[in-house]
Amino acid sequence: MVYMRGIVKTYNEGKDTELTVLHGIDFDTKHGEFVSIVGPSGCGKSTLMNMIGMLDKPTHGGYAFNGEDVFIKNDNELASYRSQNIGFIFQNFNLVGRINALQNVAMPMMYAGVGKQEREERATELLEMVGMGDRLKHAPNELSGGQKQRVAIARSLANDPDLLLADEPTGALDSSTGRMVMDLFHQLNEEYGKAIVFITHNAELAQETQRIVEMKDGRVVDVHAGGGR
Repeated sequence: MVYMRGIVKTYNEGKDTELTVLHGIDFDTKHGEFVSIVGPSGCGKSTLMNMIGMLDKPTHGGYAFNGEDVFIKNDNELASYRSQNIGFIFQNFNLVGRINALQNVAMPMMYAGVGKQEREERATELLEMVGMGDRLKHAPNELSGGQKQRVAIARSLANDPDLLLADEPTGALDSSTGRMVMDLFHQLNEEYGKAIVFITHNAELAQETQRIVEMKDGRVVDVHAGGGR
């Protein structure tokens, strides 16, 4: 699904402040795979996730998603392609505070041109799937951290993407709530066949994934099998 070769990311190229944060990364993900990316803060994990998620472009290197060359697309094509194929989950949830849970989940479908009734029906189904069917009309400030993250996961599924990118999704949660969220990721992977790239500092959670990619100083230093669940 994801095929990246020689990904380099340099900021302020050619200036005194030039900084290279990714040094020739090779990275692959197969359909239905649950893979984690681990490493210390500042090692380039989130920058790599932005590349995989098509939120940023590399300075050098190639990227194919499902066999399609990603970066030959213009910005509008890329935005549409990204919204159809990739769902994002972040540590700080990124929910829109002025609208309720149902509207947050429906929002990506609105941008994709789905009609109001259909998107509200699907948003309801997704919230029920993640155990939030009784919180449809609640605003984010009326929800706990774990509930917000479950809404965010439901939103990431709105356009039925093949790939979920989760950047420290349990980082702002206590251990028991983080456990619940991790179990939900396992369910999405095992029952719904979603490929997941899971960025984490938590070695124990990483060990539950099928494959672990270790990064240090902007490079992949090791790739090995995880223990699974």
